[in-house]
Amino acid sequence: MKKTGTGWRGFLTLSLAAALAGAAPAGALAASPEFARTPEEWERLRDNTLEYEEIPDLIREYNSTVQNNMISYGDYRGKDANEIAEDYREAAQTLYDSVVWPSEDDTGYAMLYSAAETAQAQARQLEKMADENVSDGMIIKWQYDQVEASLSSTAQNLMSQYYQLLENRKTAEAGKELAEASLRSVETQASLGMATENDVLTAREAVKTAEAGVISAESNIQSVKQNLQVMTGWAYNSEPEIAQMPPVDVTRIDAMNPETDLEKALENNYTLLIAKRTLENTSDAANQQIQRQTIANTEQQIASGLTDLYSQVLQARNTYDQARSALELEEKNMAAAETKYGLGMISRLEYLQARNAYVESQANFRIQELALQSAMDAYDWALRGNMVLG
Repeated sequence: MKKTGTGWRGFLTLSLAAALAGAAPAGALAASPEFARTPEEWERLRDNTLEYEEIPDLIREYNSTVQNNMISYGDYRGKDANEIAEDYREAAQTLYDSVVWPSEDDTGYAMLYSAAETAQAQARQLEKMADENVSDGMIIKWQYDQVEASLSSTAQNLMSQYYQLLENRKTAEAGKELAEASLRSVETQASLGMATENDVLTAREAVKTAEAGVISAESNIQSVKQNLQVMTGWAYNSEPEIAQMPPVDVTRIDAMNPETDLEKALENNYTLLIAKRTLENTSDAANQQIQRQTIANTEQQIASGLTDLYSQVLQARNTYDQARSALELEEKNMAAAETKYGLGMISRLEYLQARNAYVESQANFRIQELALQSAMDAYDWALRGNMVLG
């Protein structure tokens, strides 16, 4: 595919929210040099197919936020906290030197005075940042790595949502067909004096509601699709092929154990790594005590969070199993309805009612299947250091 991306230097203000808002990349280069991957890997990333398994690599190479952060990191690589504080002070001094206070006779005095005030306030803020700085190059790297992991996890969730919404559209379309058939049936009954005008109006409203459901489902699909493709390097109006989600491997749950996995989750957690490094860079005794308490609280949050994520996996598996059982029952009902309809034993409306129930059951099973995969992935992301802490 034709990927895009350049960036500008800056602080860690390029956030997940900005990426989701659709800040599309604007160049034609990957973040990594050509030698960083094999030709086969680049070919896989540069085709016009978006695959679930390659999302973290696409985020790394083509997401604008990640690219900008990687460029920005060049300013901090290898620096200690004192060196970064000095950078802030130099930037503050540059702003102070640029301040020109206008005289009251100058044209546009109010605007010029406001600009000078703003520059001076920014310089003071930079001085404050210098005085309070405890960040070094490693902390900034972990912050950027955390953003990248969050973006990758979010993009994977978006792809799952995309396919869940496709299922919702199927049920909406089946519901619309059923509502239209019900309307025709009511209209026929009304013509025979077996239904009232109010019954017809109610049936017509049901059709309108069903039509609105289809339109809403389609709109949601396009919105999620655009966000997903922009996050992974395509332009918002491009048309990449979105590959099918990989099969759900329920056996992954057998290897999960929050008690034995906790050590890995603690070792890799970005928030905890940053907190521990911040403690090392803090010289004030009171702030050190605050930071130690922060570390202890974070460790407790990670432990409880991992247990919660595991519980969510088990709940998702139970819901998935229930949906599968319900689908098996509806498959039998659908087979019976098809046989009866073929023999003329039930009307088309009754057949469509059976089919609508079957389609809904199919969709629900697929949605629960995708939800289970998302729950398992959330647990795995926690082990890799990316856990949302309350």
